Amino acid sequence: METDDQLLAEFRQLWADADRIWEREDKHPAFEAYVSADYLSVFQNLQNLKGQAVSFLEWGSGLGVVTIMASRMGFDAYGIEAESNLVDYSMDLAEAYGSDAQMVHGSFIPDEFVWNPANGDEAIRTTIDAPDGYAQLDLDLCDFDLIYAYPWPTEHALYHNILREFGGPNVRLLSYDAREGIALVPFGV
Repeated sequence: METDDQLLAEFRQLWADADRIWEREDKHPAFEAYVSADYLSVFQNLQNLKGQAVSFLEWGSGLGVVTIMASRMGFDAYGIEAESNLVDYSMDLAEAYGSDAQMVHGSFIPDEFVWNPANGDEAIRTTIDAPDGYAQLDLDLCDFDLIYAYPWPTEHALYHNILREFGGPNVRLLSYDAREGIALVPFGV
């Protein structure tokens, strides 16, 4: 088993590889909404959650960096991404870094979810009418105990509403916001 220092050194290389992909492809339509997180902060938070969560799902997994990190840290890790080109890149990175994370193409919003502005679901950039990716994983949202997401500023209520309706009784949302940083929100814990 690798130490946290060894993993961090490996992850720094992963982050650099992801940055190079973005720099090369940033004009491609698949990268239009791609934004990387503060990976070091996410790593530190995942370290703190080891032993408290087992199953990990990244919503809008992009290049799969956080999902790969979670997998290499011992979580059962999965990612759902709406852009098929990004899924292809994420699977290549997962293989290169010895991760058994599973990445699928689809929406992270369950098909049964009904967007409702009256519930605080504000204007969103996330695609809500695409088929979800859960069937490809052979799992439901309620099967995960840790969800990681990087919501657009107006989408926090939407994400919370989805987890209240479809999350398991002990699910937690670890989210990154460029202005607010990392937040961990328990739902029913």
